[in-house]
Amino acid sequence: MNIKDFASKPELVEIVLDDKDLVIKYGEPITFHTFNIVRMSTYFDFFSARSNNEFAQLDKMMKAMILDSSGNRVLNDDEDLPIDIAAAAINKIGEILGKPQSKASIQTTGDQPK
Repeated sequence: MNIKDFASKPELVEIVLDDKDLVIKYGEPITFHTFNIVRMSTYFDFFSARSNNEFAQLDKMMKAMILDSSGNRVLNDDEDLPIDIAAAAINKIGEILGKPQSKASIQTTGDQPK
């Protein structure tokens, strides 16, 4: 299979923060958008900042990755989210970026061998 078969353009996906505590506190689920695929450097910078507790870098990346439904940044440089919402957003972004995006190289249908 040609590697080109796995190439795709990033798509804007909606993320819903519907943790029970957030919904109780804020009255309803909170939504935002992000891209399902990012550049390799962004991917590694994001996970490195998370694992190394580089909060300034993580804050910068969060502001670049939390988007509206048109793909525009939601937060200006001088704006921040409440910490519980920011932490939930970071975790959801991590879940989206951590999921494999590739297609299966062998497609099968019907009953699988036991």
